Amino acid sequence: MMKLNFLSQFIFRANPGYQLIESGNLNRPEQDALAGLLNDTEVFGIFKPAESREDSSYKLAYKEIALLFYALQQPGKLPLYLRNSFDDDINATLAKLVLEGIFEIEHDDRFVSGSAAQEILYTSQHRYGNILNDGIAGLSTNAIQYGLHLNQLDVRSVASRLYCYNTLPLTREKENLFLQVEDVEAFLRVGKNDPLAWEMEKHWDKHLPTEKYHWIAWNRKKQARRHQAEDAVYKIYISPVLHDFPEVFRKTVRVLTQSKAFSFKTGTDRHGLLRPDKFVTYFHSLEDLGHASIMLKEELADYQAQGVPFTAQLDDKGMISWGIDPANKDVLENFEGGSWRASVSEKLASAIVQAKGEGLAKDKALEFVLNKISLEGIDPINWIPASKTTRAEPQLIETT
Repeated sequence: MMKLNFLSQFIFRANPGYQLIESGNLNRPEQDALAGLLNDTEVFGIFKPAESREDSSYKLAYKEIALLFYALQQPGKLPLYLRNSFDDDINATLAKLVLEGIFEIEHDDRFVSGSAAQEILYTSQHRYGNILNDGIAGLSTNAIQYGLHLNQLDVRSVASRLYCYNTLPLTREKENLFLQVEDVEAFLRVGKNDPLAWEMEKHWDKHLPTEKYHWIAWNRKKQARRHQAEDAVYKIYISPVLHDFPEVFRKTVRVLTQSKAFSFKTGTDRHGLLRPDKFVTYFHSLEDLGHASIMLKEELADYQAQGVPFTAQLDDKGMISWGIDPANKDVLENFEGGSWRASVSEKLASAIVQAKGEGLAKDKALEFVLNKISLEGIDPINWIPASKTTRAEPQLIETT
């Protein structure tokens, strides 16, 4: 990844292309867009484009950033209080705010932001090269490039496309397959009279899908209850091609029974089984995940991988990868927006829409997206958390 310059002594200004609006002065549609975010005592209001365009978006403004925005209405150095406490975290946040366009930085007697600011933000122009061409890293790069080719889509639509990338197409051959849960159970050989189902019943409690939760899930019997909302949850994705899935499922379940996995789930119909993240397993610690991954690599070495974008590869082909769900999320949450991959997809989509809005060429746009996502605390090669980011960064607000 590119190395940031230390920005404490540069000249900045608040971008005149944005106006800062305090929460109490928002109109009804803007208040509806913010929804429950206004209840956060650290939220000051929103940054709103001064000129409304079709691709315009609001950004959430926390108090610290709002104070800085007011302080830099006239160009100058950062306020003394900020320079005295300046560190790597603040530096990364400031760079992100410039790439977002909230602030501008002086460069060659003019003020720039967004992609035009990269030359001054970074010490050198870095090329990611072949490291992004192989395995899941290559798959994730292809997903971003696909997003850059999409036309006239908002952030939410692009995020959805990225999240579902590498889902296999529905062919006529598969049109009548897996129409209901019983079809999936028969395919995986875990129906009522299958030996594997009897074996699983000794160790796992099965939970059938509901109207909002479209998975078949198994939770370990007699496990001590934990408050999932207070802890991060680690997950291994098992991603075989469809014809290998029954054997991969059987071997994986036997490994999971020996491991410290506390839950696993799979799709309930043809759409669930064609997506790359068709089979997900859960652990309370990275150490437990690591022990299980060693056994899984040995058991699944001979099967063909589909591969889950925006996850960290654990084997040599992309069959096994891992991710993390942050604290304060239910591991069996009905809406998938709580997952790490969903969060990554949304942040990537925001960067892609910005790159396209600034008219960047495809090669420059990819570099911009990867640089911007790294400032979100995401490693754009392994797709795992890279470092802590500060609390006060702006968040994209969807508006209609």
